[in-house]
Amino acid sequence: MGEWRETEISYLKANRAACELCGHPIARRYWGAEADGAERMFCSPDHERLYNDYWLPRYGRKAVT
Repeated sequence: MGEWRETEISYLKANRAACELCGHPIARRYWGAEADGAERMFCSPDHERLYNDYWLPRYGRKAVT
């Protein structure tokens, strides 16, 4: 189970954060949760649930290149 969190806003550092499931850019507020053994960022709690219930069983964890 995750929680709502906020990113740091800086004019000097570009924020390139995106939802782990859909790729939607995250500007300020995001749903942070541990999924697949790592801390992940999602745009909503629904996307965390979809990631755990659909994405991981179907595609597995992301390959590290």
